[in-house]
Amino acid sequence: MRLRVLRRESAPRTAVEHPPAAPEQMPPWRRLLRVPRLRDVRAALSRNRGLKLVSLLLAFFLWFSINVSERDAEGTIEVPLSIRSLAGGLIVTNQPAKPVAVTVRGPRTILDGVDERRTRMALDLSNATPGEVRVELNSDLIRPELPRRLKVVRIEPTRVKVRVERLARKRLPVKADLAGMPPLGYSPEATVIPGEVEVSGPAGKVEDLKEIKTEPVELHRLAEPMQRSVLLSWAGDFVSFTPDHVTVTVAFHPTVMSRKFEHVDVTVRNAPEGARVKLIPPRVDLTVEGPQHVLTNYQLQDGSVYVDAAGLAAGTHRVAPQVELPHALEVTRRDPEVQTLEIVANRSGH
Repeated sequence: MRLRVLRRESAPRTAVEHPPAAPEQMPPWRRLLRVPRLRDVRAALSRNRGLKLVSLLLAFFLWFSINVSERDAEGTIEVPLSIRSLAGGLIVTNQPAKPVAVTVRGPRTILDGVDERRTRMALDLSNATPGEVRVELNSDLIRPELPRRLKVVRIEPTRVKVRVERLARKRLPVKADLAGMPPLGYSPEATVIPGEVEVSGPAGKVEDLKEIKTEPVELHRLAEPMQRSVLLSWAGDFVSFTPDHVTVTVAFHPTVMSRKFEHVDVTVRNAPEGARVKLIPPRVDLTVEGPQHVLTNYQLQDGSVYVDAAGLAAGTHRVAPQVELPHALEVTRRDPEVQTLEIVANRSGH
């Protein structure tokens, strides 16, 4: 039997490790000229997609603002006219109502920022005199001034014509304008406080005015006092009042009227017992005066017109007819004023 001979194994030789060789350096100019491979492009696009999309949108907006928004464009703005200064004692009576069309050229972003509600074309009339004044319109009259990068291309119309008149002032009485129907049988009476106002405006109009009326005051059907603050009525263009409103108080008074009652029978009261009486003429015509709401439908009662024979003896007497009426009514005329009363005694009594 052979026995294996045990031999001492020697330690394995360790290989000497050499550092990897450094990659060959490529010049920068060659990297710029190197055509990227397709998989490198795909890998680059697949990384940070959201950031790349935002960057693309920002680049588009930047391009749009530079190439589109900042291009020059033309636009027309409507500019109203106003009076910047006017000599004392004068007034403009035909200021143009239509705005002026101003065509402007400049960057679109600046052009869109012009506020038409604030822009005015102010006319300088400090040296104007009464009469017609012609004013040439130009960009120097625009207030506030337009941005420097905007240029006025044209203005339509190129000139305006205004009329300047002398300003007049005077005090005039105020009259209340009552509208509607008052209550039946009543007449309205209006009191205005203050009774006068100061009127100012073109001399040609103010000098022709004699009084100023209020706006219409509607009357009610009830005969109750009323008080109201009322504006003064229009008296012409450019005519103003100080103050421009007054207090109107309306009171209602009964309307007095007259009414004629014809051929009214007259009765004899307190005639002697057993005597025969006779009135000549037996009827009268009466004129009665009083409030309309009482007298309109009033009817004389039988026996309300009479003569009093109390204390009269037989014979012929001149007597005046008497009338019983409500307290508010009054007889203003009798026709005839005096009647003849004949009293004949009853012979059978002697």
